Amino acid sequence: MEHHKHFIVGDAGGTSTQWRVVRGENIQQFETVGFNAYTHKIDDLKSSMTQTFGAEVEKELPVYFYSAGVDTSQQANEVIDGFADIFGDNVHVNNDLLGVARALCGKEKGNVCILGTGANACYYDGEIVNKVSASLGYVLGDEGSGAHLGKTLIKGVFREYFSKEIIKAFKEKYQLTSHDVINRIYNEPKPNHFLASFAPFIYEHRSHPEIHDLITQSFNDFFEAFYKKSKNEEEPFHFSGSIAYFFSDHLREVGGERGILIRNIVQSPIAGLVLYHQQYD
Repeated sequence: MEHHKHFIVGDAGGTSTQWRVVRGENIQQFETVGFNAYTHKIDDLKSSMTQTFGAEVEKELPVYFYSAGVDTSQQANEVIDGFADIFGDNVHVNNDLLGVARALCGKEKGNVCILGTGANACYYDGEIVNKVSASLGYVLGDEGSGAHLGKTLIKGVFREYFSKEIIKAFKEKYQLTSHDVINRIYNEPKPNHFLASFAPFIYEHRSHPEIHDLITQSFNDFFEAFYKKSKNEEEPFHFSGSIAYFFSDHLREVGGERGILIRNIVQSPIAGLVLYHQQYD
């Protein structure tokens, strides 16, 4: 493997963006605000980058940027144009699914999934990603994601589907009325992040039978939503994202029941992306 390569790689999700500035053996790590091409402004990301690692950027370094929400060449070009004044013109922008695929599969085939604030999935043939189903965002879809888990929890609490102990624990921790929740979702920015912010509560109570059922149902919903029409379920599955990572036991349990082989589960693909670009570029 060649270690004299110099490049910058970034992986952007809704909550945060992981960066690595690679100069041969020397690899620096940075974290900035998140980015999604549908919901975030690139100027917010750029000001966070300038504050965080602006001094480390040399314009001729190749940049590989993987981001949530980059689904069309038009979106990719908008991001490339947005970065021009910081990075120059050697910028390659792809969606985050391709990033996870390259990080976890290299050049091998597999089903590649992201479960973080949102959810997404694809079949990777070793070169390109083929979406298996539309993600549809947190209102219509995103099954298995932090937003989906949070939405299901909130419904269960305020409709009183859950036992008194769960409802009491929720209300003590968050001090929210149903009116507060509705106002926060409809009248304030980033409602998907608000919904996903309840994932730690779910994690904390994951051994409670009702919460365990909520998690396994959400993951079953994910496989139903994204892989209902897929012909490649016999290929291994790979997952990235905080929800997949922290709830990996539940995810493997659901996969096992469905006869699915789940291989890698990582919180972030950034380390794998560094290796990929060291090896293949």
